[in-house]
Amino acid sequence: MKRSTKFILTGIIVLAAIICAGIYYGNSGKAKPNSIDATGNTAGNLLNGGLFCEYNGKIYFANPYDHNYLYVMDSDCSNARMLNSDSVAYLNIYNDKIYYVKNNFSDETIGTIFRSQLFGVFESDLNGENTEKLYGDLSGTISLCGNYLYYQHYDDKTALTLHKLQLDTKKDTLVSQTPHNPSSVDNARIYFSNTDNKNVISCIDPTTDYISTFYEANSYMASSNGNYVYYIDIAKDYSLVRLNKSTKTIELLYGKKNSKVINYNLYGNKIFFQLEGDDNPGLYRMNSDGTQVEYIATGNLTNIHCTSQYTFFQYYDNQGVLYRIPTTGAMSYPEEIRIQKQE
Repeated sequence: MKRSTKFILTGIIVLAAIICAGIYYGNSGKAKPNSIDATGNTAGNLLNGGLFCEYNGKIYFANPYDHNYLYVMDSDCSNARMLNSDSVAYLNIYNDKIYYVKNNFSDETIGTIFRSQLFGVFESDLNGENTEKLYGDLSGTISLCGNYLYYQHYDDKTALTLHKLQLDTKKDTLVSQTPHNPSSVDNARIYFSNTDNKNVISCIDPTTDYISTFYEANSYMASSNGNYVYYIDIAKDYSLVRLNKSTKTIELLYGKKNSKVINYNLYGNKIFFQLEGDDNPGLYRMNSDGTQVEYIATGNLTNIHCTSQYTFFQYYDNQGVLYRIPTTGAMSYPEEIRIQKQE
């Protein structure tokens, strides 16, 4: 082979290597799409404000003792530390990224969700750094569904609507003129109580954003989990029920005359729910099939959040104090837990 030919071949090989390296390093900095069934938090936590989110043995949470700033601790509530000084709500975590809505905190509104306090959708690394603003106006609930972040979007002309943001391209799309609650993501679908249509249980297909009726019911706080959709049945005196997706049969989980279930959080095979009315109002725990009902605490409660070891809650009139109880196993008296404020 002639020397000139060798030089040409060598040059081609070197050029090809440079091009390949450029493509590799260029693509390595791009966001990779999430799996189609990706979710960022449990439906129950998001329906309660998304102030706690468990991920890889850590609990990421809004610390009520420190302006609802973003903190992290081990799942046994040890080794708590602050990640950043954003007051956060609607925490979603997937693929080592944290998504949240910033809460414009004030002493008078500690722990409140929305009420004109939530402003902007943000993304950060797990250590709370490299924060990026994804949306910068008033917002509400956000929820991760596959490669999309569904969020309640505000502008002066249309007020609140439902949008989705494609995370790898940052493309923003209007989904509905109604700000449906996207909290319940299950098997790559979003389930919700449709206030546009007599509170029937509806479903969003993220590939088309088509909204279909799943079941005719006067529902509140509908959430899907496996083969069931759980909801508060307004027509049945605010009883807590579940719908078998396969048979379309209804099972009564808890309901009594002169009492209402006004809030709940499903985690695994346990349901924590809040009862209001004449029959021992307060916080309860039971199995997801309605058996083994246990009375936990009396009073007007809020912000019920479940993790693998503990379930957290606050009293409505004193949201600066946090309580915990075991999520599973033997029930104990609610324990006040304090997270040391960090400077």
